[in-house]
Amino acid sequence: MPSVRCSDMYKNIHAAVVGSINMDIVLNMDRVPEVGENVLGTTYGYACGGKGANQATGLARLGAQTKMIGKVADDANGRRLIENLGKNGIDFSGVATNGTQTGLAAIIIDGDGRNRIAVYEGANSEIDPDEAADCIDDSLDLLLVQFETSEEVVVKCVNRAIEKGITTVIDCGPAKDFALEKMQGATVISPNESETKALTGISPDDDSSILKASEILKKRSNAQFVVLKLGERGCSVYDGESLKVLPSYETNVVDTTAAGDSFTAALALEYKRSGDIYSACDIANKAGAIAVSRMGADASMPTVKDIEKLI
Repeated sequence: MPSVRCSDMYKNIHAAVVGSINMDIVLNMDRVPEVGENVLGTTYGYACGGKGANQATGLARLGAQTKMIGKVADDANGRRLIENLGKNGIDFSGVATNGTQTGLAAIIIDGDGRNRIAVYEGANSEIDPDEAADCIDDSLDLLLVQFETSEEVVVKCVNRAIEKGITTVIDCGPAKDFALEKMQGATVISPNESETKALTGISPDDDSSILKASEILKKRSNAQFVVLKLGERGCSVYDGESLKVLPSYETNVVDTTAAGDSFTAALALEYKRSGDIYSACDIANKAGAIAVSRMGADASMPTVKDIEKLI
C-alpha cells in the first residue's frame, strides 16, 4: 500500500463539503441518567461541530484546499462557527448566514467515552438546494456530503458533482431511510453500523451480514465502492465483486464524537490522491483511531503528521 510521506501530500486537492454546521454543547458524566433520575455531571463545554463542518475541518487539517457549503443564522453561535471555519483555513463563501437559528447538537459522553447526541437542525434544514448546487463547479476535485441536511440538497449536490466527474463521497449519517436510488454512481457510499441497518434492514454483525448489506447498498446506489464503518472492528470494502475487512488500530478511547467524520475525510483525500481504496481505508482507520483518542469534535481531527506517527 502507498504510505503517507509528507505533510503537504493533499495540498493540491480542491475539496468541498455540503452539510451541517452546528454548535455543540458537550456534557460529560460518569453514566447517563435513567428516566426521572438526576445524575451529577463532571464537566461541560461548547465546541464547533456539525458533521459537515467536522468533515471540512478534517479535510483542511490534512492539507486540502477546502470549501464549506451550508447555512447558519446571524446569531452568536453562527458568528462563532464562521470564525472557526476561517481559523481552520476553510473557505466559507458558500455558507449562507440568513438562517432562522443556528444548528445545535447536545452531546452526552459517559465514562466509557460513548456518546449520545440530540441534534436540532435549525438553519441546516433551510439550505437552498439550487444555491448549494451552484457552488459545485469545475474547480473541485472532491465532494463530501452527509444526511444532516434535507434530502433534496444532498441529491441535487451529489448529482451535480457526478455530472461533472467530481469524486463524490456520501457519508450516510445520521441514521435514516434515504432515497439512495436518486443518486446513481457516486464514488463511495459509507454508512456506519446503525446507518447500515437503517438503509438495508441488516445489522452488519459478521462477514455474511456485512456482505449482504453491502450488496444491497451497491445495488441501490450504484456507487463504485461501499465502505462500512464498523467501529472497533475497522471497516469493510465492497466493490461489487469481493469484500475485504480492514482492522482498526488500537487506541485509548476518550470520545467517539466525530470519529466517523475524521475517517471519511481521510478516506476521501487518500482515495483521490492514490486511487487505491484499500490504502484509503487504512489511512481512514488511522485517522479514526486518532480522533477517538481526543476530546471533542473539531479539536480531535488529525493532521498528516499525526497519522505518520501511527505508521
